[in-house]
Amino acid sequence: FSVFFFSDTATTDIYTLSLHDALPVSEYDRFGADSYLHLGAGPAPEDPVRKKTNIRETADEVYYTEVIHTAAGDLERDLFLAVNATTSELTHFVKDPETEAPKILELLKNPETKDLEDMKHAYQEIGDRAHAGYWICTPIDWWAGLRGTQTMIMDLFDYEEQVGKLFQAYTEYAVALVGHVFHNIKLDSLCLGGSCTSMSVISPELHRKHSLDFGKALCERAKEFGIAVHYHMCGKSRAALPITAEMGVDGFDALESPPTGTVDLAEVKSTFGAKYSLRGNVNSITVMQNGTPEDVEKDIIRCMDAAKAGGGFILGVGDQAPYATPEENLYA
Repeated sequence: FSVFFFSDTATTDIYTLSLHDALPVSEYDRFGADSYLHLGAGPAPEDPVRKKTNIRETADEVYYTEVIHTAAGDLERDLFLAVNATTSELTHFVKDPETEAPKILELLKNPETKDLEDMKHAYQEIGDRAHAGYWICTPIDWWAGLRGTQTMIMDLFDYEEQVGKLFQAYTEYAVALVGHVFHNIKLDSLCLGGSCTSMSVISPELHRKHSLDFGKALCERAKEFGIAVHYHMCGKSRAALPITAEMGVDGFDALESPPTGTVDLAEVKSTFGAKYSLRGNVNSITVMQNGTPEDVEKDIIRCMDAAKAGGGFILGVGDQAPYATPEENLYA
């Protein structure tokens, strides 16, 4: 079996991997873990230019504005970063889904000319130290990245028709992008990033309405290349697993245990284990962050006893090892 420390990059932003500081290298070299790396495509030459401006920096904090210059006008957001905190959005790119729809659609162009050179380089350099897959957000996660999670939830009701049109455009874009990626580069899998499709955020009905057709389309495209697909959902995911299974995915990722999640691993193994791979379930907060090495060992034994029989289980933390996780717990 393999052990993964999962690094969640559920963002609409294209991010750059520094191979000298890459988490999978540290996880493999320092802790002996089998790591998982999410890769993202670079911008196409024709894509709107992104710039960081209005930078205000102290020894402990950085404030800045990110601007996307689209042909239909600018989108911008304000961000904050501190030495003891991850990046936080103070404002979001999209202020009005209706009037700014033309700008949003400008972000959904050129899927078949995205730059894949950094992905190719990363895959080659990481080698056998990590499983390297392509990550693409679900429509809800994509929209949360543009609007913020709380506003995204309200938009599903307040702007239902407009959001539906944008989600359809995003799905068509994502299908073309996945085809471009796997036609041109060797990777190990496709991950559908659905952090915000968790029942901690939305309902099963909204998951079915806004995720199912997207998932089916992406799975169908990936299978044309013989690529396995797994679905990432943190938080309370048990009620969503049957809906997610309908997409045609090959595995479920995170499977958080109570109290932060709703997955009884033994029950999920019994229900889904014959057909789907399972990854996760060691509790991120109560065990990894706040527990002791003894607590970690106890939770690992619980997970292995529940799911290792017959294979198809990857031991890992449920969603993430939080920022304040003691190093001795990672070693454990």
